[in-house]
Amino acid sequence: MVNGKVIAVDLDGTLFYPPKRIRMISGGNRAFIYRFMDDGGKLLLVSGRNLYTPEKVASVLGRELDVVGCNGAFVISGGHYVKEAFLDRAFVKTMLKEVGREFHIPLTMLFTKHRNIVMPVTGVSRFTGMCYSVYQASQLAYRDPVIRSDKAYVEELEKGEIYKVMLFFGIAGKAVEMARKCNEILKGRYPEAEFSWCRQTVEITPKGCTKDSGIASYLEYNRIEKDNVLVVGDSGNDISMFEAFKENSFCMEHSPIAVKEHAAHVVKRFYDLEGYLYPSEERKDPR
Repeated sequence: MVNGKVIAVDLDGTLFYPPKRIRMISGGNRAFIYRFMDDGGKLLLVSGRNLYTPEKVASVLGRELDVVGCNGAFVISGGHYVKEAFLDRAFVKTMLKEVGREFHIPLTMLFTKHRNIVMPVTGVSRFTGMCYSVYQASQLAYRDPVIRSDKAYVEELEKGEIYKVMLFFGIAGKAVEMARKCNEILKGRYPEAEFSWCRQTVEITPKGCTKDSGIASYLEYNRIEKDNVLVVGDSGNDISMFEAFKENSFCMEHSPIAVKEHAAHVVKRFYDLEGYLYPSEERKDPR
């Protein structure tokens, strides 16, 4: 029985898989979402992204959706902030200065409450800037608005409300390993924040702000039992929710082995959860 169930779903690589850069969400995933919600289920978007993209997803689907954003730095239910936390700006400035002395970080992004994503111009090579512009252009429906400005970047570091910092290590083959190594070092050095490794990036959020903690805040606010939740994702920042909701955790088949080993189940498509929620039906894949 679906009524009362919650699916907490990651976006990139999960709900947005396979990529549909015009329609945003595949027909198979849309059909499953509509059936699930029409049967009384709740879809909770759990993402490392800021609020812009979840709001766009809700608009595309034509449904009101709740959100755990920036890896748990904020939680929105019924249009209201249930939880909100910001990184200490002094910590961010010190951490960025120290990590910059040890690692070459081509790009740093600040995820903030009022400016979505801010990145500097100074210190970003022309090649990296060009590659990022090409990448952004290719994202189409998945593109997030980004402010590229030294002035805005400094303003956010000095006076802004920062949900998350993302360190991007580049597109070269060694970038993934470099990000993994940096993540391990930062986790051991700065206990006052949360760190998660996601392929070529390291994501930094306030202490206690992870995807699983965000889901927990959402469930407490809405008085929903943990057993009614299914979680599904594909990357390193989803591991916390896999471990917290182990029995009902689903990882995407294309995920790295190091991520899949933390989940109880593996699915090829998000809509494969239909087979778990409606087990008496013959599983089909007409899409």
